[in-house]
Amino acid sequence: MSRYFPPPASYDPYLILQLRAQPEGGNLLSDVRQETPHGPFAGNEVVVLVHGFNNHYGEAGQAYDGFRKRQYLRTTPPLQPPALETVLGDVFWPGDAAWGLFDLVDFLVYPAAVGTSRDAAARLARHLRSMPTLRVVHFIGHSLGCRVILETIDDLRQNGGALVGRVCLMAAAVPVAHVQAGGHLAGAMEHAGEIRILFSDDDIVLHYTFPPGQTIAGPGEGFFPTALGRFGPPPGASGRIDAFDINHAGHGDYWGYSQKTPAAVAADRLAEFFRFGSWQRTIVGREAGSPPRELVDSREAGHAREVQRSSGKSGEGSNGLMVIAGRFSLYRLNRQRCSATVVPAANSPGLKSYSPL
Repeated sequence: MSRYFPPPASYDPYLILQLRAQPEGGNLLSDVRQETPHGPFAGNEVVVLVHGFNNHYGEAGQAYDGFRKRQYLRTTPPLQPPALETVLGDVFWPGDAAWGLFDLVDFLVYPAAVGTSRDAAARLARHLRSMPTLRVVHFIGHSLGCRVILETIDDLRQNGGALVGRVCLMAAAVPVAHVQAGGHLAGAMEHAGEIRILFSDDDIVLHYTFPPGQTIAGPGEGFFPTALGRFGPPPGASGRIDAFDINHAGHGDYWGYSQKTPAAVAADRLAEFFRFGSWQRTIVGREAGSPPRELVDSREAGHAREVQRSSGKSGEGSNGLMVIAGRFSLYRLNRQRCSATVVPAANSPGLKSYSPL
């Protein structure tokens, strides 16, 4: 991390789920402070974005802004700003330190940040349960933010809350043992409707710093473990998963603000998975606060359509990834158990278009 800078001027979110006491470093707030600068949130569905370790408020805002810009270029039917703001919620949590010119050694706080990620998850899950209109929650996370997400999902699984739909884990700083059958977060993986994992064995952060940092983080974190975001899901990983190797991706090449080719490929995989243009027509277009349609618990829902696991070829497999039941695609979630499908980087070109529902 460098010296503090504010988010880009173009960053103007409608929903912030604030867990930071300070823009850089500082403590975790005891409760989420919901910030809605453009009016109250009254949606039935939200996609929660969670940044990773060692990001101050400005860096996280830069990442979220880059994500939006990439996705606007990929929506089918096309969307224009601020259309995505009605379905996005940005989490800010203090996984960093405020050491000024010494910020280059922020990696020393990583073991403590693992504990902070668990505490942040408990607060986030509690807040999601308190949102009166929320019925379905999806997640997109990066690095240690993926740990926040999986711990949040596990809390929702055990203590109740909104249905969990789509989850995208990018460069996940989560030990693979945690997501295997019987692992600490296996239940969270099973509870999600669909999971997409973006990983890269070229990620030097997960290669060199994750194993010792995770080991020092304390009991239960493993001894020099392998990160889920380095080689993707291991054999025996729980949940309904597909995974993509983002060739040559560094640890910061996922959200979209990077101009490198891997960032564009990662954006394609996110666009294929979430297809926000279709959301605009079926969800966002409804009046805010309108009564939700009947919900079906994802554990009881029948198969909406046979799941076609993505082949990784441009334009193929995307319909299968959008599991639907009637028009309202994201309330009924297919719970068919299937093994992880890993698509190697050589077969993962950037997608150019997506078929609307």
